[in-house]
Amino acid sequence: MSDWNSLTLKALRTLGADSDMVPGARLHQEMVKIGSRSSFDVSAHVASSNQSFGALTGQVAGVVIHKRPGSDMLVGLEGAKPPPFDKPLENSAGSAGTLRKDVYEAFTKLSPVPCVYLPGSDRFVPANRAEGPSIKIPKVTLEGLIREREEFVNSLHPDVQPPLLDALKHSPNPLANFHHELRNSGFIAGWVSARTDLLRSRVIEWAKENDIELRNSWFSRTPSRMATTTHQAMERLIPHLTADEIRDLKIPFRAIEALLAERSES
Repeated sequence: MSDWNSLTLKALRTLGADSDMVPGARLHQEMVKIGSRSSFDVSAHVASSNQSFGALTGQVAGVVIHKRPGSDMLVGLEGAKPPPFDKPLENSAGSAGTLRKDVYEAFTKLSPVPCVYLPGSDRFVPANRAEGPSIKIPKVTLEGLIREREEFVNSLHPDVQPPLLDALKHSPNPLANFHHELRNSGFIAGWVSARTDLLRSRVIEWAKENDIELRNSWFSRTPSRMATTTHQAMERLIPHLTADEIRDLKIPFRAIEALLAERSES
């Protein structure tokens, strides 16, 4: 696989982007993985072209790019649609794509103890704090965190890459120094957006691989202040319940009568 066009198309088909579009950062990651099997250096090709990764990708016949202000571009083959979780999720407490704190930490936090998911309580916790049935989360490694940052940098124009790559490859504290260089170069918003898309895709893929029902509550941060009324508490509780748990709720007939009366008046 030494041809850029063929590599791009193969990576998109592998990611299922003939039906659902994928973030540019995820496409870049897949192209790097596939290209390495035939010694095709994606980063070197982008650098030698003097164009951005997005510009080169958009030149491939049959590829459609959807640019989103303040967020990573979406890429797919003709006829592909934005992914199901591209739009803001209902009941979201923040901007689209943000992750609940325990979900975010499970997929990003460096720790000697890997995290697991507890389906019974819908919580992501360190394995040594798990009680009851649990499902493994891929262990977060420093190498993996550096690699995803390098892939983001390689999608930028070659002129702005050197200080960012230097922070990752030659710094004693690569993650902190990379963040510092991002702020200096003005690309912090782009990185946050690209990483959010990448993390959302990773969580969704993990859930599918483990046959776990996606929960709306994973994709929104919990507000800093909890609701103070019973009605507000119930509204925030609903996203954390499964469909079966909601069906098991006991609702007094008086409340149903009040609801029907309210509808008839309107």
